[in-house]
Amino acid sequence: MCKRFIAVIASVLLAVTAPFTAYCSDINTLGGVKNSVEGVILYKTNSLKCSSTFELLDKLSENAGDYSSDWYYIALSQYGINCKNEKSINALKNAVNSFYEKGLENVKVTDMQRTALALTACKEDITDVNGHNLLADATYNREKYKELDSQGVNSLCYALLLLDSKGYPVPKDSKTDREKIIEKILSFELENGGYALFGKGADIDITSIVLQSLAPYKSKLKVKNSIESCLKILEKRQDESGAFKSFSGKITAESTAQVIIALTSLGINPSSDSRFIQNGNTPLDGLNCFKTSSGGFRHMIDLSVNNIATYQSLCALVASYRFLSGNASFYDFKAKVKSTTKSVDKKINKASVKHKKKIKTSSNNKKTNFKKTASKPDYNSNIENNKKETKPKLKKNKKTETVKNAVQSAEIIKKEKPVSESKKNKKPNKPTENYPQYINAVILLAGYIIVFSIKSGGKK
Repeated sequence: MCKRFIAVIASVLLAVTAPFTAYCSDINTLGGVKNSVEGVILYKTNSLKCSSTFELLDKLSENAGDYSSDWYYIALSQYGINCKNEKSINALKNAVNSFYEKGLENVKVTDMQRTALALTACKEDITDVNGHNLLADATYNREKYKELDSQGVNSLCYALLLLDSKGYPVPKDSKTDREKIIEKILSFELENGGYALFGKGADIDITSIVLQSLAPYKSKLKVKNSIESCLKILEKRQDESGAFKSFSGKITAESTAQVIIALTSLGINPSSDSRFIQNGNTPLDGLNCFKTSSGGFRHMIDLSVNNIATYQSLCALVASYRFLSGNASFYDFKAKVKSTTKSVDKKINKASVKHKKKIKTSSNNKKTNFKKTASKPDYNSNIENNKKETKPKLKKNKKTETVKNAVQSAEIIKKEKPVSESKKNKKPNKPTENYPQYINAVILLAGYIIVFSIKSGGKK
Protein backbone atom coordinates (compact mmCIF):
# COMPACT_ATOMS: atom_id res chain seq x y z
CA MET A 1 0.00 0.00 0.00
CA CYS A 2 2.79 2.37 0.98
CA LYS A 3 4.70 1.67 -2.23
CA ARG A 4 1.60 2.26 -4.32
CA PHE A 5 0.87 5.52 -2.51
CA ILE A 6 4.44 6.78 -3.12
CA ALA A 7 4.23 5.77 -6.78
CA VAL A 8 0.91 7.59 -7.24
CA ILE A 9 2.26 10.77 -5.57
CA ALA A 10 5.40 10.66 -7.74
CA SER A 11 3.31 10.21 -10.89
CA VAL A 12 1.03 13.11 -9.99
CA LEU A 13 4.00 15.40 -9.25
CA LEU A 14 5.66 14.43 -12.52
CA ALA A 15 2.44 15.02 -14.46
CA VAL A 16 1.98 18.45 -12.89
CA THR A 17 5.59 19.70 -13.01
CA ALA A 18 6.75 18.25 -16.35
CA PRO A 19 4.52 20.43 -18.58
CA PHE A 20 5.25 23.49 -16.42
CA THR A 21 9.01 22.88 -16.63
CA ALA A 22 8.81 22.38 -20.39
CA TYR A 23 6.68 25.53 -20.72
CA CYS A 24 9.18 27.64 -18.79
CA SER A 25 12.22 26.30 -20.63
CA ASP A 26 10.91 26.35 -24.23
CA ILE A 27 11.96 29.66 -25.82
CA ASN A 28 8.93 29.49 -28.14
CA THR A 29 6.43 29.86 -25.29
CA LEU A 30 5.44 32.87 -23.21
CA GLY A 31 7.05 31.29 -20.13
CA GLY A 32 10.27 30.55 -21.98
CA VAL A 33 10.52 34.07 -23.38
CA LYS A 34 9.77 35.55 -19.94
CA ASN A 35 12.60 33.53 -18.42
CA SER A 36 15.01 34.72 -21.11
CA VAL A 37 14.00 38.37 -20.66
CA GLU A 38 14.59 38.18 -16.93
CA GLY A 39 17.79 36.25 -17.52
CA VAL A 40 19.18 39.23 -19.45
CA ILE A 41 18.04 41.62 -16.71
CA LEU A 42 19.74 39.45 -14.06
CA TYR A 43 22.88 39.38 -16.20
CA LYS A 44 22.91 43.17 -16.45
CA THR A 45 22.24 43.74 -12.73
CA ASN A 46 24.95 41.24 -11.85
CA SER A 47 27.51 42.79 -14.23
CA LEU A 48 26.79 46.27 -12.83
CA LYS A 49 26.62 44.93 -9.23
CA CYS A 50 23.05 46.05 -8.59
CA SER A 51 20.53 44.53 -6.17
CA SER A 52 17.34 46.02 -7.67
CA THR A 53 15.91 47.53 -10.85
CA PHE A 54 16.12 50.96 -9.18
CA GLU A 55 19.88 50.54 -8.71
CA LEU A 56 20.15 49.28 -12.29
CA LEU A 57 18.46 52.46 -13.58
CA ASP A 58 20.83 54.54 -11.44
CA LYS A 59 23.79 52.76 -13.01
CA LEU A 60 22.40 53.13 -16.52
CA SER A 61 22.16 56.89 -15.94
CA GLU A 62 25.98 57.06 -16.09
CA ASN A 63 25.77 56.49 -19.87
CA ALA A 64 22.32 57.97 -20.56
CA GLY A 65 22.08 59.50 -24.02
CA ASP A 66 24.27 56.71 -25.41
CA TYR A 67 23.06 53.51 -27.13
CA SER A 68 24.67 51.40 -24.37
CA SER A 69 22.04 52.63 -21.87
CA ASP A 70 19.14 54.07 -23.88
CA TRP A 71 18.04 50.74 -25.37
CA TYR A 72 17.85 49.23 -21.89
CA TYR A 73 15.44 51.99 -20.81
CA ILE A 74 13.26 51.28 -23.85
CA ALA A 75 13.27 47.48 -23.39
CA LEU A 76 12.79 47.53 -19.61
CA SER A 77 9.89 49.98 -19.87
CA GLN A 78 8.17 47.92 -22.55
CA TYR A 79 8.52 44.84 -20.34
CA GLY A 80 6.67 46.61 -17.52
CA ILE A 81 9.47 47.97 -15.34
CA ASN A 82 8.96 51.50 -14.03
CA CYS A 83 11.80 53.56 -15.54
CA LYS A 84 10.78 56.90 -14.02
CA ASN A 85 14.13 57.32 -12.32
CA GLU A 86 15.35 60.80 -11.32
CA LYS A 87 19.04 60.21 -12.10
CA SER A 88 18.22 58.71 -15.48
CA ILE A 89 15.80 61.48 -16.45
CA ASN A 90 18.26 64.21 -15.47
CA ALA A 91 21.08 62.47 -17.35
CA LEU A 92 18.93 62.07 -20.48
CA LYS A 93 17.89 65.73 -20.31
CA ASN A 94 21.55 66.72 -20.01
CA ALA A 95 22.25 64.68 -23.13
CA VAL A 96 19.49 66.60 -24.94
CA ASN A 97 21.05 69.89 -23.78
CA SER A 98 24.36 68.79 -25.26
CA PHE A 99 22.66 68.16 -28.63
CA TYR A 100 21.49 71.76 -28.79
CA GLU A 101 24.81 73.10 -27.50
CA LYS A 102 26.67 71.33 -30.31
CA GLY A 103 24.14 72.53 -32.89
CA LEU A 104 21.57 70.06 -34.27
CA GLU A 105 23.19 70.18 -37.71
CA ASN A 106 26.25 68.55 -36.08
CA VAL A 107 24.31 65.83 -34.26
CA LYS A 108 23.16 62.49 -35.70
CA VAL A 109 19.39 62.57 -35.82
CA THR A 110 19.26 58.85 -34.87
CA ASP A 111 20.93 59.79 -31.55
CA MET A 112 18.18 62.34 -30.95
CA GLN A 113 15.47 59.83 -31.91
CA ARG A 114 16.88 57.11 -29.64
CA THR A 115 17.22 59.51 -26.68
CA ALA A 116 13.65 60.70 -27.31
CA LEU A 117 12.44 57.08 -27.11
CA ALA A 118 14.45 56.59 -23.89
CA LEU A 119 12.82 59.68 -22.35
CA THR A 120 9.42 58.34 -23.45
CA ALA A 121 10.30 55.09 -21.64
CA CYS A 122 11.00 57.20 -18.53
CA LYS A 123 7.52 58.76 -18.88
CA GLU A 124 8.81 62.20 -19.87
CA ASP A 125 7.24 64.69 -22.26
CA ILE A 126 9.54 64.86 -25.31
CA THR A 127 7.74 67.92 -26.70
CA ASP A 128 9.21 69.96 -23.84
CA VAL A 129 12.69 68.90 -22.72
CA ASN A 130 14.22 71.87 -20.95
CA GLY A 131 12.23 74.09 -23.30
CA HIS A 132 13.18 72.14 -26.45
CA ASN A 133 10.68 70.26 -28.63
CA LEU A 134 12.81 67.16 -29.16
CA LEU A 135 10.00 65.33 -30.98
CA ALA A 136 9.69 68.04 -33.64
CA ASP A 137 13.43 68.53 -34.12
CA ALA A 138 14.02 64.77 -34.45
CA THR A 139 11.18 64.25 -36.96
CA TYR A 140 9.03 66.75 -38.87
CA ASN A 141 11.12 69.82 -37.99
CA ARG A 142 14.51 68.25 -38.70
CA GLU A 143 14.89 69.92 -42.11
CA LYS A 144 15.44 73.27 -40.39
CA TYR A 145 18.89 71.95 -39.51
CA LYS A 146 19.62 69.07 -41.89
CA GLU A 147 17.82 66.64 -44.21
CA LEU A 148 15.88 63.98 -42.29
CA ASP A 149 17.35 61.27 -44.53
CA SER A 150 20.95 62.46 -44.00
CA GLN A 151 21.64 59.05 -42.44
CA GLY A 152 19.83 57.20 -45.18
CA VAL A 153 16.68 55.15 -44.72
CA ASN A 154 17.59 54.41 -41.08
CA SER A 155 16.83 57.93 -39.80
CA LEU A 156 13.54 58.00 -41.74
CA CYS A 157 12.45 54.74 -40.11
CA TYR A 158 13.18 55.92 -36.57
CA ALA A 159 11.42 59.23 -37.27
CA LEU A 160 8.29 57.28 -38.19
CA LEU A 161 8.65 54.92 -35.20
CA LEU A 162 9.05 57.93 -32.86
CA LEU A 163 5.96 59.70 -34.26
CA ASP A 164 3.90 56.52 -33.93
CA SER A 165 5.25 55.59 -30.47
CA LYS A 166 2.47 57.66 -28.89
CA GLY A 167 0.50 58.65 -31.97
CA TYR A 168 1.85 62.20 -32.04
CA PRO A 169 0.07 64.61 -34.40
CA VAL A 170 2.09 66.44 -37.04
CA PRO A 171 1.30 70.19 -37.46
CA LYS A 172 -0.36 71.00 -40.80
CA ASP A 173 2.22 73.63 -41.67
CA SER A 174 5.12 71.15 -41.40
CA LYS A 175 7.13 70.40 -44.54
CA THR A 176 7.39 66.76 -43.49
CA ASP A 177 4.56 64.47 -42.43
CA ARG A 178 3.95 60.71 -42.15
CA GLU A 179 2.96 60.28 -45.80
CA LYS A 180 6.10 61.99 -47.07
CA ILE A 181 8.30 59.94 -44.71
CA ILE A 182 6.68 56.70 -45.95
CA GLU A 183 7.17 57.72 -49.61
CA LYS A 184 10.80 58.57 -48.92
CA ILE A 185 11.38 55.20 -47.17
CA LEU A 186 9.92 53.30 -50.14
CA SER A 187 12.18 55.25 -52.50
CA PHE A 188 15.17 53.53 -50.88
CA GLU A 189 13.98 50.03 -51.83
CA LEU A 190 16.60 48.15 -53.89
CA GLU A 191 15.96 46.76 -57.38
CA ASN A 192 16.05 43.18 -56.11
CA GLY A 193 14.00 44.04 -53.02
CA GLY A 194 14.98 44.88 -49.47
CA TYR A 195 16.84 47.83 -48.04
CA ALA A 196 20.42 48.76 -47.11
CA LEU A 197 22.49 51.74 -46.00
CA PHE A 198 24.91 51.17 -48.89
CA GLY A 199 25.52 48.70 -51.71
CA LYS A 200 23.11 46.85 -53.99
CA GLY A 201 22.43 43.89 -51.71
CA ALA A 202 19.71 43.86 -49.06
CA ASP A 203 20.89 44.16 -45.47
CA ILE A 204 18.79 42.05 -43.07
CA ASP A 205 19.10 44.47 -40.15
CA ILE A 206 18.07 47.55 -42.17
CA THR A 207 15.35 45.64 -44.04
CA SER A 208 13.92 44.53 -40.68
CA ILE A 209 13.97 48.08 -39.28
CA VAL A 210 12.08 49.27 -42.39
CA LEU A 211 9.47 46.55 -41.77
CA GLN A 212 9.14 47.66 -38.13
CA SER A 213 8.42 51.26 -39.19
CA LEU A 214 6.05 50.39 -42.07
CA ALA A 215 4.07 47.77 -40.10
CA PRO A 216 1.23 50.16 -39.06
CA TYR A 217 0.75 51.09 -42.76
CA LYS A 218 0.69 47.57 -44.23
CA SER A 219 -2.82 48.08 -45.64
CA LYS A 220 -1.47 50.63 -48.16
CA LEU A 221 -0.85 48.91 -51.48
CA LYS A 222 2.72 50.17 -52.09
CA VAL A 223 3.69 49.41 -48.50
CA LYS A 224 2.09 45.97 -48.67
CA ASN A 225 4.03 45.06 -51.82
CA SER A 226 7.31 46.20 -50.29
CA ILE A 227 6.64 44.24 -47.10
CA GLU A 228 5.91 41.03 -49.02
CA SER A 229 9.09 41.45 -51.04
CA CYS A 230 11.13 42.00 -47.86
CA LEU A 231 9.65 38.95 -46.12
CA LYS A 232 10.75 36.74 -49.03
CA ILE A 233 14.30 38.05 -48.62
CA LEU A 234 14.19 37.28 -44.88
CA GLU A 235 13.09 33.72 -45.68
CA LYS A 236 16.09 33.23 -47.96
CA ARG A 237 18.54 34.55 -45.37
CA GLN A 238 17.44 32.26 -42.54
CA ASP A 239 19.88 29.60 -41.40
CA GLU A 240 18.99 26.01 -40.42
CA SER A 241 19.50 27.03 -36.78
CA GLY A 242 16.63 29.52 -37.14
CA ALA A 243 19.03 32.50 -36.94
CA PHE A 244 19.52 35.06 -39.73
CA LYS A 245 22.57 36.01 -41.75
CA SER A 246 23.89 39.58 -41.66
CA PHE A 247 25.46 41.41 -44.62
CA SER A 248 28.67 39.47 -43.87
CA GLY A 249 26.91 36.20 -44.72
CA LYS A 250 27.26 34.90 -41.16
CA ILE A 251 24.47 34.49 -38.63
CA THR A 252 24.42 37.07 -35.82
CA ALA A 253 22.32 37.78 -32.75
CA GLU A 254 21.62 41.35 -33.91
CA SER A 255 20.23 40.35 -37.33
CA THR A 256 18.09 37.66 -35.74
CA ALA A 257 16.84 40.09 -33.08
CA GLN A 258 15.82 42.73 -35.65
CA VAL A 259 13.92 40.12 -37.68
CA ILE A 260 11.99 39.02 -34.57
CA ILE A 261 11.01 42.63 -33.77
CA ALA A 262 9.92 43.06 -37.42
CA LEU A 263 7.82 39.88 -37.45
CA THR A 264 6.05 40.69 -34.19
CA SER A 265 5.40 44.27 -35.41
CA LEU A 266 3.69 42.80 -38.49
CA GLY A 267 1.61 40.44 -36.37
CA ILE A 268 3.58 37.38 -37.49
CA ASN A 269 4.23 34.77 -34.79
CA PRO A 270 8.01 34.07 -34.71
CA SER A 271 7.29 30.84 -32.82
CA SER A 272 4.99 29.17 -35.30
CA ASP A 273 4.87 30.79 -38.77
CA SER A 274 5.89 28.04 -41.21
CA ARG A 275 7.69 30.52 -43.50
CA PHE A 276 10.26 31.10 -40.77
CA ILE A 277 10.86 27.57 -39.51
CA GLN A 278 14.03 25.97 -40.84
CA ASN A 279 14.94 22.39 -39.96
CA GLY A 280 12.37 22.61 -37.14
CA ASN A 281 13.97 25.76 -35.71
CA THR A 282 12.21 29.11 -35.28
CA PRO A 283 13.79 32.61 -35.15
CA LEU A 284 13.58 32.40 -31.34
CA ASP A 285 15.49 29.11 -31.42
CA GLY A 286 18.04 30.87 -33.58
CA LEU A 287 18.37 33.76 -31.13
CA ASN A 288 18.75 31.27 -28.29
CA CYS A 289 21.91 29.92 -29.99
CA PHE A 290 23.72 33.13 -29.00
CA LYS A 291 22.65 33.03 -25.36
CA THR A 292 25.34 32.36 -22.73
CA SER A 293 25.02 30.72 -19.32
CA SER A 294 25.30 34.19 -17.76
CA GLY A 295 22.11 35.35 -19.50
CA GLY A 296 23.93 37.71 -21.87
CA PHE A 297 24.20 37.25 -25.65
CA ARG A 298 27.08 36.91 -28.13
CA HIS A 299 27.39 38.72 -31.46
CA MET A 300 28.42 35.42 -33.07
CA ILE A 301 28.23 31.91 -31.64
CA ASP A 302 32.00 31.49 -31.20
CA LEU A 303 32.50 34.86 -29.42
CA SER A 304 32.05 36.07 -25.83
CA VAL A 305 29.19 38.19 -24.43
CA ASN A 306 28.68 41.43 -26.32
CA ASN A 307 26.76 44.49 -25.05
CA ILE A 308 25.14 45.40 -28.39
CA ALA A 309 24.09 41.79 -29.02
CA THR A 310 22.69 41.62 -25.48
CA TYR A 311 20.50 44.73 -25.56
CA GLN A 312 19.25 44.01 -29.08
CA SER A 313 18.39 40.45 -28.04
CA LEU A 314 16.60 41.85 -24.97
CA CYS A 315 14.53 44.12 -27.25
CA ALA A 316 13.60 41.12 -29.42
CA LEU A 317 12.66 39.00 -26.41
CA VAL A 318 10.51 41.81 -24.98
CA ALA A 319 8.85 42.22 -28.40
CA SER A 320 8.10 38.46 -28.39
CA TYR A 321 6.82 38.60 -24.82
CA ARG A 322 4.46 41.45 -25.71
CA PHE A 323 3.28 39.63 -28.84
CA LEU A 324 2.67 36.30 -27.07
CA SER A 325 0.88 38.01 -24.17
CA GLY A 326 -1.43 39.89 -26.55
CA ASN A 327 0.11 43.33 -26.04
CA ALA A 328 1.01 46.02 -28.59
CA SER A 329 4.19 46.02 -30.71
CA PHE A 330 7.60 46.86 -29.26
CA TYR A 331 7.65 50.57 -30.21
CA ASP A 332 4.06 51.24 -29.17
CA PHE A 333 4.07 53.25 -25.91
CA LYS A 334 0.34 54.00 -25.99
CA ALA A 335 -0.78 50.69 -24.52
CA LYS A 336 -0.57 50.07 -20.78
CA VAL A 337 1.83 47.36 -19.69
CA LYS A 338 1.35 45.24 -16.58
CA SER A 339 3.95 46.16 -13.97
CA THR A 340 6.75 43.61 -13.55
CA THR A 341 9.00 45.69 -11.26
CA LYS A 342 8.20 43.83 -8.01
CA SER A 343 8.48 40.33 -9.48
CA VAL A 344 11.78 41.15 -11.23
CA ASP A 345 13.17 42.76 -8.05
CA LYS A 346 12.35 39.58 -6.12
CA LYS A 347 14.32 37.52 -8.65
CA ILE A 348 17.24 39.95 -8.54
CA ASN A 349 17.28 39.88 -4.73
CA LYS A 350 17.06 36.07 -4.66
CA ALA A 351 19.87 35.75 -7.19
CA SER A 352 21.97 38.27 -5.24
CA VAL A 353 21.53 36.38 -1.94
CA LYS A 354 22.34 33.08 -3.67
CA HIS A 355 25.45 34.61 -5.25
CA LYS A 356 26.65 36.00 -1.88
CA LYS A 357 26.12 32.61 -0.19
CA LYS A 358 28.07 30.93 -2.97
CA ILE A 359 30.97 33.35 -2.52
CA LYS A 360 30.88 32.92 1.28
CA THR A 361 30.83 29.12 1.01
CA SER A 362 33.65 29.18 -1.50
CA SER A 363 35.64 31.45 0.79
CA ASN A 364 35.08 29.19 3.82
CA ASN A 365 36.10 26.11 1.85
CA LYS A 366 39.32 27.77 0.80
CA LYS A 367 40.17 28.62 4.41
CA THR A 368 39.40 25.07 5.61
CA ASN A 369 41.45 23.46 2.87
CA PHE A 370 44.35 25.78 3.62
CA LYS A 371 44.43 24.73 7.27
CA LYS A 372 44.27 21.07 6.39
CA THR A 373 46.90 21.16 3.69
CA ALA A 374 49.27 23.47 5.54
CA SER A 375 51.29 20.57 6.96
CA LYS A 376 50.28 17.61 4.80
CA PRO A 377 48.10 17.34 1.68
CA ASP A 378 44.72 15.78 2.37
CA TYR A 379 43.46 13.74 -0.55
CA ASN A 380 40.37 12.50 1.32
CA SER A 381 38.84 15.55 3.00
CA ASN A 382 35.42 13.87 3.18
CA ILE A 383 36.61 11.48 5.90
CA GLU A 384 36.82 14.25 8.48
CA ASN A 385 33.23 15.26 7.78
CA ASN A 386 32.02 11.68 7.95
CA LYS A 387 33.50 11.23 11.42
CA LYS A 388 31.37 14.04 12.75
CA GLU A 389 28.15 12.63 11.31
CA THR A 390 26.00 10.59 13.69
CA LYS A 391 24.21 7.54 12.44
CA PRO A 392 20.42 7.59 12.93
CA LYS A 393 19.24 5.31 15.74
CA LEU A 394 17.01 2.42 14.79
CA LYS A 395 14.37 1.09 17.15
CA LYS A 396 15.58 -2.07 18.86
CA ASN A 397 13.22 -4.83 17.83
CA LYS A 398 13.65 -8.23 16.31
CA LYS A 399 13.52 -6.97 12.75
CA THR A 400 16.12 -4.25 13.21
CA GLU A 401 18.37 -6.56 15.24
CA THR A 402 18.35 -8.94 12.29
CA VAL A 403 19.43 -6.13 9.99
CA LYS A 404 22.16 -5.08 12.43
CA ASN A 405 23.50 -8.60 12.61
CA ALA A 406 23.49 -8.82 8.80
CA VAL A 407 25.51 -5.61 8.55
CA GLN A 408 28.01 -6.79 11.19
CA SER A 409 28.39 -10.17 9.48
CA ALA A 410 29.09 -8.43 6.19
CA GLU A 411 31.79 -6.35 7.90
CA ILE A 412 33.45 -9.47 9.39
CA ILE A 413 33.37 -11.29 6.03
CA LYS A 414 34.85 -8.22 4.31
CA LYS A 415 37.70 -8.04 6.87
CA GLU A 416 38.49 -11.77 6.93
CA LYS A 417 38.35 -12.32 3.15
CA PRO A 418 41.87 -13.40 2.00
CA VAL A 419 43.62 -11.20 -0.56
CA SER A 420 45.59 -12.79 -3.38
CA GLU A 421 49.34 -12.11 -3.68
CA SER A 422 48.86 -10.29 -6.97
CA LYS A 423 46.38 -7.90 -5.39
CA LYS A 424 48.63 -7.40 -2.34
CA ASN A 425 51.55 -6.28 -4.47
CA LYS A 426 49.43 -4.10 -6.77
CA LYS A 427 49.34 -0.42 -5.81
CA PRO A 428 45.76 0.83 -5.67
CA ASN A 429 44.83 3.92 -7.66
CA LYS A 430 43.86 6.96 -5.59
CA PRO A 431 40.14 6.69 -6.34
CA THR A 432 40.02 3.11 -4.95
CA GLU A 433 41.41 4.20 -1.57
CA ASN A 434 37.91 5.29 -0.60
CA TYR A 435 36.15 2.07 -1.62
CA PRO A 436 35.80 0.67 1.94
CA GLN A 437 34.03 3.85 2.96
CA TYR A 438 31.63 3.56 -0.01
CA ILE A 439 30.99 -0.13 0.75
CA ASN A 440 30.04 0.79 4.34
CA ALA A 441 27.62 3.40 3.02
CA VAL A 442 26.09 0.91 0.56
CA ILE A 443 25.67 -1.74 3.28
CA LEU A 444 24.09 0.79 5.63
CA LEU A 445 21.74 1.96 2.88
CA ALA A 446 20.82 -1.64 2.11
CA GLY A 447 19.98 -2.07 5.80
CA TYR A 448 17.65 0.92 5.73
CA ILE A 449 15.93 -0.41 2.60
CA ILE A 450 15.37 -3.80 4.24
CA VAL A 451 13.88 -2.15 7.34
CA PHE A 452 11.61 0.07 5.21
CA SER A 453 10.53 -2.96 3.11
CA ILE A 454 9.72 -5.01 6.24
CA LYS A 455 7.74 -2.17 7.80
CA SER A 456 5.81 -1.21 4.66
CA GLY A 457 5.23 -4.79 3.62
CA GLY A 458 3.76 -5.85 6.98
CA LYS A 459 0.44 -4.13 6.34
CA LYS A 460 -1.63 -4.10 3.20
